[in-house]
Amino acid sequence: MTHPTKLPDAMPDIDVPTLLVVCDSHHCRFIDVGGHTIAEQEPLASKELTHSDRQTTKSGPGGGPVGIGDEHHAEDHRLTDFAKMIVARVVQVSQQQKIGALYISASSRLLSEIKKHLQGDGSKILRSTIDGTFVKEPALDILLRFRPDLQSSLTKLRDLENYSTKKHLPK
Repeated sequence: MTHPTKLPDAMPDIDVPTLLVVCDSHHCRFIDVGGHTIAEQEPLASKELTHSDRQTTKSGPGGGPVGIGDEHHAEDHRLTDFAKMIVARVVQVSQQQKIGALYISASSRLLSEIKKHLQGDGSKILRSTIDGTFVKEPALDILLRFRPDLQSSLTKLRDLENYSTKKHLPK
């Protein structure tokens, strides 16, 4: 786990311990948010795509063999295995840290696999999903994608206090 980062002072506290899960088809980031801090856990990487060059055979309409490549099936299995790994980590972290809210972002294909395997407590705390891959974005930007209400409250609070990003005194 990396060192926790403090949220901006004008941002309200996060009352419910929250887990943000942000994935693309090969990498997954887990971001803990609670109180006034945000911390990133160790990322998860998918296993490399392994498939054989051998083609399976199937009998064609005339009874002769027709070759079917393994590559598509291997990718499907890798994606399913990756989704299972993600769900296992989500369940482990949510039990250890008593997570109350879960937000997931992934490609539509991976997202459907994750939802298929997410059961029990994981599905009860799932608040929102976003179809998209935001793995390379900063953790604070990811939080604001999932919780736009925080951005609006941050903006309102800054406007009320005549907040300056350069920390100048108000006139």
